[in-house]
Amino acid sequence: MRPTRVLYVENDSALRRILGEMLAQSANLELIGTFANADEALDRTLVRRADVALVDFSLDQNGLNGIELGIALRSINENIGVVIYSQYSVSQMVSRVPKAMRHGWSFFDKSAEMSLADYVAILRSTASSKGNWESLSAGEVDKVKTQSSIYFQLSPQQRLIMTLSTQGKSAKEIATNLGLTYPYVRKELSRSYAVLLPDAKPSDDLKTMAVLKYMELMRMT
Repeated sequence: MRPTRVLYVENDSALRRILGEMLAQSANLELIGTFANADEALDRTLVRRADVALVDFSLDQNGLNGIELGIALRSINENIGVVIYSQYSVSQMVSRVPKAMRHGWSFFDKSAEMSLADYVAILRSTASSKGNWESLSAGEVDKVKTQSSIYFQLSPQQRLIMTLSTQGKSAKEIATNLGLTYPYVRKELSRSYAVLLPDAKPSDDLKTMAVLKYMELMRMT
């Protein structure tokens, strides 16, 4: 079986050299190109030859990021696998890839603990159109379901009160706007905080944390 042909794109020159040298040591991989940015990597002749691309998510701030580059690589070679790695959390990156193009994509966090065998396994698996995008997507679906459950634990009136709170309104202003008593609004806010922040500590800024949590939930539901 021939080696898996790899393109490697990383804007950090030191890391590009170190990891490039490590990948070149494997008899199972053939490193056919290393590049510092997306413009260099879009060599149509090399892209058509490659089986998989290992791409840092954070490339040139004025150019394409890793996922945008991966999509561009697919427009040249529809069979190329794309492996995105990043110092940022990769758990939500799958959603940035068009659904029809997600086969053969993998995502993982940068780690100094990864061995050459780890890189070989993920590159060869992704080159064969497997990838890990489905498992990451499933995790995101579970997260959304959990967050939605928290949202719907609040009563409709509590959600209305929290919505006004996210707009910077005080409990007194909310009471006036909704025609409710101030003590009642205070009580509903306290109940909402208990739902939104079940693990809050006495020293926490409950109002700020609850508002931020509620805004996150509204984006996900």
